[in-house]
Amino acid sequence: MTVIVRTRIRPNFEYFWLTAIVLSQAAALVWLGDRLNAALAAAILTSGALALIFVPAVTTQAVAGIRAMNLEWWHWLWAMLFCSDFVFRIRDAQSIEDDPLDAWALYRVGLVGMAGFFLLWRLGTRRGQWLAALFSGLIPVMAVFPLIGLVSTTWSIFPAWTAYKSVEYFIDVAVLAAAVAAAGEPLNFRTLLNWTWMLFGAVQCSVWIGAVVAPSRAILRAGGMLSVQITGLIPNISANGVGHIAAILSVVAVSRLLRRGAARSHALLYWFVFLTSFGTLILAQTRSAVLAFAAGAVLVLLLSRRIGTVLTLVFAATILLLATSAESTVWTYLKRGQDAQLMGSLSGRTTWWSFAWARFLERPFTGYGAFAGGRFAALADLGDQITSSVHNTYLEAILGIGVIGVVPLAVCLLGTWWRLLQFFHSRVSDVLHNIGLEVAGVLMVVTVRSFFTTDIIWHPALPWLLALGFGELLRRQRRAVAP
Repeated sequence: MTVIVRTRIRPNFEYFWLTAIVLSQAAALVWLGDRLNAALAAAILTSGALALIFVPAVTTQAVAGIRAMNLEWWHWLWAMLFCSDFVFRIRDAQSIEDDPLDAWALYRVGLVGMAGFFLLWRLGTRRGQWLAALFSGLIPVMAVFPLIGLVSTTWSIFPAWTAYKSVEYFIDVAVLAAAVAAAGEPLNFRTLLNWTWMLFGAVQCSVWIGAVVAPSRAILRAGGMLSVQITGLIPNISANGVGHIAAILSVVAVSRLLRRGAARSHALLYWFVFLTSFGTLILAQTRSAVLAFAAGAVLVLLLSRRIGTVLTLVFAATILLLATSAESTVWTYLKRGQDAQLMGSLSGRTTWWSFAWARFLERPFTGYGAFAGGRFAALADLGDQITSSVHNTYLEAILGIGVIGVVPLAVCLLGTWWRLLQFFHSRVSDVLHNIGLEVAGVLMVVTVRSFFTTDIIWHPALPWLLALGFGELLRRQRRAVAP
């Protein structure tokens, strides 16, 4: 008896999916190549393909971290401040004067206002512990800045602008006071750090989504080695802003990869964050952000006692610069296609600063009104209607409220650095050391960038306020254990 066995031929789905992936990549490469140069299109496509390989594991670790946060009301107030900074249109100085409260301005005012009213509601229902924190340590010193700004409304060249911006920044400081009061101790403050970096990461993802969906709008043509600069599309983020976010996330990732003790978990997640953020930083071509990242990373390495690593990196960099063509490559990247005169002026900043300094000398003791001096007294008269500040924290402060404006900033910045240095010279747990390492790296980024931006005094200034709040909690802890 003959038995005939009939086998059922099944389609080879693996071959089908492989073919589909290859064809999709080829189509994407052609599509990107029409909008960008071929090398950059291939780099973006390769990076995207590699990212997809690690996305499942990275997502699992990220979701586990989010679930462990135990978000409370003050985390959501912090997120409201963060989201209120989203920009969906660009206005010049004249349009702001003509119509200060357009629809998107109302969006910003609404979120900040809700945060402020919620704090008042808690105060009215006898749950206003945040008020005591607002008058403790360096936090009230920082609050002096917007309060003086509010007084400067009486002589401001744009009173409504000064009044709102001062109230807005005061609410930022008040929300920080609420977070400090709710956290109570430095270890509990790390949830706010995690929450902030997650929000930053989400915005960085939006930058890349915009670059993929609309590369002609999100990736600007620029000179130099890369010939492009990446920007945010929705929300609108300049290349400078993209570089700032990427520098902070890169330093945070480095600090977490160097954590000591039993806290070395989620390494894949932090490597992913570092590689994507550092790539974003390079594509943003923001020189001050690159410098800030380098300073922050070196500080993190030194504080984590990786002195050998620092010396090795310095030695390797020296060899590369002296013995290879790396020096010309780095210099070409940093020039961004600018001539010597434009690069020497820091992309026009020195021109702004010279003109702003001349305007400051006209009103050295009063300024032109907080948050209004730089844009409406200096840049607008210089013919620049778009730039929002003079891109220097300290010059912007004294232009607004005179020489006194720099005092609270200097006291808070130097005081926070002093507390962090004291912290690293004391015996602390591994977990607390890791948090301090992260905050120190971020504070270094903020400090370096303060000479080229106004991130310390410009709403919402979250990275700076995190460092200030952590420093205040260290002060409280120190006082609690003091004999």
